[in-house]
Amino acid sequence: MNLSEDLVPVPPELLSVAVEQCAETIMVADHEGTIVYVNSQFEKVTGYSTDYAIGRNLDFLQSGKTSPETFDELWATLANGEPWEGEFINRRKDGSEYIEHSRISPVEWESGSANKQYYLAIKKDVTAKKACEEKLSKLAYTDALTGLPNRAHFLLELEKAIETSKQSDRQFAVIYIDLNRFKEINDTLGHDAGDKFLVQAAMRFASVVADNALLSRLGGDEFVILLRDTSVAEAEMTAHRLRTAMVAPIDLGEQAPILSASIGVAFSQTTGTSTGTMLKQADIAMYHSKYNNLDFSFYTTEMEDVVVRKVQIADKLTTAIEEGSLRLEYQPIVDLQSNELAGVEALMRWEDQQLGPISPAEFVPIAEFQNIIVEISNWLLKETACQYHQWVAEGFALSGRIAINLSERELAKPNRVTEILSLLESLEVSPEIYEIELTETAFISEAGHTQANLDALAQAGMVITIDDFGTGHSALWQLRTQKLDKLKIDQSFVQKMEADQATRDIVEAITAMANLLDLKVIAEGVENLCQVELLNDIKCSYAQGYHFAKPLTAKTFASDWLGKAQVAA
Repeated sequence: MNLSEDLVPVPPELLSVAVEQCAETIMVADHEGTIVYVNSQFEKVTGYSTDYAIGRNLDFLQSGKTSPETFDELWATLANGEPWEGEFINRRKDGSEYIEHSRISPVEWESGSANKQYYLAIKKDVTAKKACEEKLSKLAYTDALTGLPNRAHFLLELEKAIETSKQSDRQFAVIYIDLNRFKEINDTLGHDAGDKFLVQAAMRFASVVADNALLSRLGGDEFVILLRDTSVAEAEMTAHRLRTAMVAPIDLGEQAPILSASIGVAFSQTTGTSTGTMLKQADIAMYHSKYNNLDFSFYTTEMEDVVVRKVQIADKLTTAIEEGSLRLEYQPIVDLQSNELAGVEALMRWEDQQLGPISPAEFVPIAEFQNIIVEISNWLLKETACQYHQWVAEGFALSGRIAINLSERELAKPNRVTEILSLLESLEVSPEIYEIELTETAFISEAGHTQANLDALAQAGMVITIDDFGTGHSALWQLRTQKLDKLKIDQSFVQKMEADQATRDIVEAITAMANLLDLKVIAEGVENLCQVELLNDIKCSYAQGYHFAKPLTAKTFASDWLGKAQVAA
């Protein structure tokens, strides 16, 4: 059976109808670009009639936006007798532009002229498809809240900058920006206000970056800038402009919080060539700025170990609270006149399996920066309250109060005292068993709600003490209007009293002025009998230190001190 004999030839008029009704534009043009045929779809797409198009050069369709390289590639491919496929940006009769995907092939026509070549083009309007793809691409590479490029977009551009830097002498920089205290804005004003704050911050940053910069939002409250083809001087100037952009508060209606950020800069000449390394080192420089209260920092290898440790501590702090790694020790406070126990200070201790012992002097400032200082203070209040109940249950009576340290940062928060008193009420302990120690900067601070909270603590019955007096920038006259009870002289003064008369005179003067203000004075870091005698001579009220006892476990403190009436001096 011969199948070819059974095939019915397609009538030429059917082919003509099929071509005319095709959903794609079909065009035939000669080697000079003169149109010799178009189907009816051509008019639907371009707006030009068949009569207008036939005999005209294709130039009338061009928008001028298709690259010359595209046309060069087209004619070179066709000249080799091969089909070409690609896209043109063309212009319709009404002036609107459209994107057209074309497949163009040489036509082999035996009846044609040897000097003339014809080409068949099958074209499709892909403008809508391209617009959809562009929209999806924009969604994939744009931060929905701020409209800035997102992390994925930034990493692509950073990779390009790295490749360009490898092939030339052009350098680039990455500037990492982390908003300070953003969590507080979210917690106190709500997430809607937080979102508005982020949008305004993005606008502020965008207003000061140069044309060679790409500003992106990495996520949360973190922004990053890629400075292409730059210098150290320009990177530094950009950081200064960012700081200037943060001067004015951000208006959120009823509230106008301050825009503050920590900034770190990594320069390609210093940091190597991978995207991960660039971001990591800009991040380290940012944390160096944050922990050292600097306007901005350039990454150096020297800062890495220090900052990495701080970041590790920050990561472990929350877990330490949840898993019970924090513990307390208790150091007696002694009345120097009677040698009797006058109270006890609860001292936090933390030993991590990986990092080893970590002192409060190291982890408390980090907790403040990470905005988890309230959680730590709540833990401290719960632990001391439970321990107080246990001592009472065991028949011990505490002479004096339990001294604990609170952070100036947390006392700047509204309603913090209400939270503390509510917690103590739930723990069934009176505020009057506590003595609150704060550094002297808290008493001269005008920020937030510090003063109101201090007054409320005193009114609730807590004793208020200035800790580490002499290490800050206040003077006793500045504190005369505060509701204070005690002043603790920093151990650096106490331990120099024996060898340095000037230091002894300073301690005596502080004690004399404190007594005039009706403040009791505590000397910390007392290590020997000579210091005790010197402190007695200048009428210092209380002391604590290794001469009396090192910090003790709750059990040892109870057995050695609760019930002891006298202390061997």
